[in-house]
Amino acid sequence: MKIAIVSIGNELLSGDTTNTNATWIGKKLTDIGCTVIQQITIPDQAIPISNSLAQQCVLSPDFVIITGGLGPTDDDITRKTLFDFVGAESIFDEEYWAILSKRFKRFGMDIPDSNRNQALIPTNGDIIPNPVGSARGSKFDYNGTFLISLPGVPAEMEAMMKESIIPMILEMGVKPKSIKTIRTAGIPESALIEQIALATQKNHGCDIGYYPSLFGVDIRISNPKPDPVRNLFNEISDLLGVSVYGEGKKSFEEAVILLAMDKQKTISTAESCTGGLIGHRLTEISGSSNVFKGGLVVYSNEAKMKLLDIPINLLETKGAVSEETAKMMAENVKEKFKSDYGISVTGIAGPTGGTEEKPVGLVYIGLAQKKGVKVKEFHFGNDRKRNKLRTSQVALNWLRLSLLND
Repeated sequence: MKIAIVSIGNELLSGDTTNTNATWIGKKLTDIGCTVIQQITIPDQAIPISNSLAQQCVLSPDFVIITGGLGPTDDDITRKTLFDFVGAESIFDEEYWAILSKRFKRFGMDIPDSNRNQALIPTNGDIIPNPVGSARGSKFDYNGTFLISLPGVPAEMEAMMKESIIPMILEMGVKPKSIKTIRTAGIPESALIEQIALATQKNHGCDIGYYPSLFGVDIRISNPKPDPVRNLFNEISDLLGVSVYGEGKKSFEEAVILLAMDKQKTISTAESCTGGLIGHRLTEISGSSNVFKGGLVVYSNEAKMKLLDIPINLLETKGAVSEETAKMMAENVKEKFKSDYGISVTGIAGPTGGTEEKPVGLVYIGLAQKKGVKVKEFHFGNDRKRNKLRTSQVALNWLRLSLLND
């Protein structure tokens, strides 16, 4: 089943809005066995829309899925342009207009006249219901290619894909692929690929995709049959060992929390440069209260002294960003919360605040446990947000590996 994706929106071209719709659609349809042959982004203009539809149909895809441009404002012209392209006239749907009017009344509002566009339906073609919004979609059979038009609002598009479009495609005989995803942390993509070469260079018959991020690398294995996927999954997992923290959609934070629960260990945090990000990530997981005893955000020297009893002479002689301060932060937070593990982070997130001796990106991470306390020094980049995320990930991965050995 061949699919082309057309995203409409000036905001997507300008970069003001990230095109998450195309990513979501591509992944969902690939997962069920489709092949996305092209993905294009175009402006809210009639000629580019018409030209793009004509170009897509030349490729003879089974479906062209269009998102965006179905709102009530003047610049939302996809509906009219699509109707013109397939030679359909528009009819005003009085029944749907009454439904929309009632919706607005429930919120104490009179429906704007501009919303009348959303009650237009084609003389030939089908309407796709919108279970969460007002902009319905449409479906046309154009010379053997189905043209599907959906709103650009992600929540609405996703609901309509799940309830209408994906079931429609599955009914046409598409067979879902067998897919397994290995989730890794603490190993860069280049090293990972080398480490698993013994498995991947065999004639396994699977498609392999690598998806790196600041949090780790996901390895996606797919094949129409489950046995080759399962075999390769097991081989790669064995080669990577502790670098694998989970599979499928299991989050890194969930893996840490479940591991701590299994080991019956508790955690506390003392954060400076991350501003509470580690604690936030841990508490995103239901059940984290069983292991996370609490955290302190000690951003200033005053907070470090008052809340963690860090001596002023240590801060003056060694500095807030130092191995010695990180060590005492980890020790003291562990003691204050009576936890099994104490994590500390202190560093220079940037982009300002660095010196020649202590540049932006310098971070110290401390980990205290019953065996003692260790501190590691890291040098990240100049980007503040990335530095905070990397610090939180390295700290949590160090905790994960320590829990595995506990």
